[in-house]
Amino acid sequence: MAGECLVIAVILGALNIGFFRAGRKNWGLAVLPLGFVPFVTGLVLFLSEKVFHYEYTFMLPMMLIFVSLMVSCIWVGMSSIILIKTRKMRAMYLIMSVGFIFTLSLILLINNYYALFAN
Repeated sequence: MAGECLVIAVILGALNIGFFRAGRKNWGLAVLPLGFVPFVTGLVLFLSEKVFHYEYTFMLPMMLIFVSLMVSCIWVGMSSIILIKTRKMRAMYLIMSVGFIFTLSLILLINNYYALFAN
């Protein structure tokens, strides 16, 4: 699961770099919180598996995903207030961003559950 999370984070990072290189700093900063959940989850699980050789249970990824989901949603809310000026764009940004982050977190939790308990 760590590899998949890091791939998602790299794809969103490439999108971010594209926005910054195109001179769209506000949109680059607005996309940044979308990669927080997969980056933190992938990094911690990779470090725990490969570096520290820690056999984690369901609780570590569950708490990690839940906390990073909360941080990312707060970050999306703050960036929508600061970066986006029109109400329509702010509403669409909030709906799409929080929907993406929530769906991704739910998929990661279900994937982790089946990886640990399906055997």
